[in-house]
Formats: sequence, structure tokens, C-alpha cells
Amino acid sequence: MSTDGGQTWAEAHFLDSARSHAWRRWKFDWLTPRKPDQYTLLARAKDANGTVQSDEHDWNYGNYVITHLLPIDVLVEDPVRPER
Repeated sequence: MSTDGGQTWAEAHFLDSARSHAWRRWKFDWLTPRKPDQYTLLARAKDANGTVQSDEHDWNYGNYVITHLLPIDVLVEDPVRPER
């Protein structure tokens, strides 16, 4: 899991046992940054051989197969402060 657009990576933790040809649920605890900004989150997988998921779209598949990383942009804002 990356919380800085792929500059650094940390491990997420699986919630389920591995099964052939099946998705696995996972979790990653992210401490929300104090600095308001836009952050890009990325998750990538490894197969049973340790091959890491590609960053780039494989154009041999056209637009109908997505096997690459998909960034998720998250906007962290200042918390709303109660008026006095």
C-alpha cells in the first residue's frame, strides 16, 4: 500500500486465507495526515511467484481488462471547528 503516490510502500495485511483463483480481502491502517492536502493512495498485489502488479496499463488488452494500479485521490481537509 502506498499513501504517497507510489514513492514508498508498506505492507497491508490479509484477512482471508489464500485460495486458487480467488480474491483476498485485506486491510491497511492509515493514520490520516495532519496536513490538509490531496493524497494519492495505491494498492498493488503480488502473485504466488512474487511478481508485482504493473504500474502501467497493458495496451494489448485494450480498454476491457484492467490489470494495472488504479490511483485513488483522497482530499484531507481541516477539521470543522465549532463556533464560539
